[in-house]
Amino acid sequence: MGRRRLKTDEEFKHLIRPLRQREYTQLEQNILSDGCLYSIVVWNDVIVDGHNRYEICMRYDIPFEVKEMEFECREAAIAWICANQLGRRNITEETRKFLIGMQYENEKVVTRIRNRLGKNQHSIDTSAMSEAEEDRVCRHWTARRIAEENNVSAATVQKYAIFTRALEEIGKKEPKLVPKILSGQYKIAHKHVMEMAELPAQDLRRINRKIERNPAEFMQYKATRPVVQGSRFEAVSGDAPAAPSVKDMPEFDPDAEISSLTLTIPSWQSSIERAKNTADLTCVSQQAKGNLVRALNELRNTIADLLSEMEEDDNG
Repeated sequence: MGRRRLKTDEEFKHLIRPLRQREYTQLEQNILSDGCLYSIVVWNDVIVDGHNRYEICMRYDIPFEVKEMEFECREAAIAWICANQLGRRNITEETRKFLIGMQYENEKVVTRIRNRLGKNQHSIDTSAMSEAEEDRVCRHWTARRIAEENNVSAATVQKYAIFTRALEEIGKKEPKLVPKILSGQYKIAHKHVMEMAELPAQDLRRINRKIERNPAEFMQYKATRPVVQGSRFEAVSGDAPAAPSVKDMPEFDPDAEISSLTLTIPSWQSSIERAKNTADLTCVSQQAKGNLVRALNELRNTIADLLSEMEEDDNG
């Protein structure tokens, strides 16, 4: 036990969901009543877990224990923080996607370092590979491992990494907007985050001000769509090619894709019901069960994304 002065890294701290006021007050009361029951986790005297506990303990001069972690690089520390946060139940779906993407982006680097040092459990000899080949192998194995940990596919992990990179780009231009997306205060689908990442800083600041002035608990993306579409129109209006004439355009049915999907879904339901009613799960291999769990979670995530986009349109 001690009152050791530790360091705070803002990037590390921003990976951890901020406590709501009532949660912070409850934590403060618990520490004042029972002391600091959980260690502050650090790497080279920098906090990687326990920022709020440390802040409260220092304010009230309460002793605490420190748990030292060893990481070979900063990327390994960030990957650990992400994995640790993903184990918590009180994170939003947006935060979960962001953390998975961030863990992947950093573990790619760690995987490459460990491969070169021969420290990976399933180390691959990359000495004869080009840099591009080595990068592809590291991306593949990293995505597979993180996918297994989170019951999603490797493709979903890489999709979430794109989401993470887009949020980081938004954060460079308007840092206040990212927490609103991750907390669910600003309801926005994956593909629209990609669009927003390309907006200039002044447009992102306009969107953030609009959200802050909104008296409701959350705001839908569609309420800010004119800002996004206006910016995109300005960017392309000067160079836009001439539109094809009406006679050259094929007949378009806006309901075609949705109608086709609607007709397909009952066959999925039938297959799932048949497997549930006829398969003896006690005899099914763990590998087969694991594959099914990942596929079902992937389906659930895809359905959630589509429902989110439809909700944006309906509430606009």
